Amino acid sequence: MSVAVITGAARRVGAGLAAGFARDGHRVVLHANTSLAEASALCGALNAEGCDTLALQADLSALGGADAFYDRLMEAAGPPDILVNNASAFQYDFPGAASEEILRDSLSIHVQAPIRIMELAARRKRPGQRVTVFNILDQKLDNPNPDYFSYTIGKAGLRAATTLWQSLGREDFRVFGILPGLIYPSGAQSEARFAEDALKTPLRRAVSPSDIYAAMRFFINNDGLPGQDLAVDGGESLTARARDVAFE
Repeated sequence: MSVAVITGAARRVGAGLAAGFARDGHRVVLHANTSLAEASALCGALNAEGCDTLALQADLSALGGADAFYDRLMEAAGPPDILVNNASAFQYDFPGAASEEILRDSLSIHVQAPIRIMELAARRKRPGQRVTVFNILDQKLDNPNPDYFSYTIGKAGLRAATTLWQSLGREDFRVFGILPGLIYPSGAQSEARFAEDALKTPLRRAVSPSDIYAAMRFFINNDGLPGQDLAVDGGESLTARARDVAFE
């Protein structure tokens, strides 16, 4: 049984991905920080269906947090076959009114922690083991706007790390970038406004965690595909916006 690890798996996209992997027969480790109770509850529900999941807590923004998490992961489940760097810090700031604290959080969660986790996964995998990594990015990297400035800087850093890992061309350690579009309301956006904005995408709908998981499953099951980036966004990245959808 392959082991899949999802960071930030207690809620939203991470929870949906965890359910997808678990129901497909993977042993799934759900990482959470302050939402451990929710991750544990999701594990309980999935295990009641016959899945094999467990939840681990770690503060990935803390110095040494990624190493501590990886040590616990190795003890609980062994080296992962699939790694999803999904943990996120989504806080609002704007160029000219940027926040040093928000930027620090974004860089630690979106850049430093996933880079360290990838390093540990590459160094500590079993001989002959093939590892597939998915870094959750954002379609706005292909369709930029200035809102959520520090968040975007962090995701851009993670994309750079993704590209550099891809440049190695390793068959035993493939790294993919997934760029989601509209999935849930952004910030203070209302459900009604979210539904209205979803109609503005080329496919006229929001994407779902199951759409993202379907893309991941395609990559996992195709060994001949090297690491690459893929927008799963209903075409949102093809429609230029001057501002985030919540502020248009």
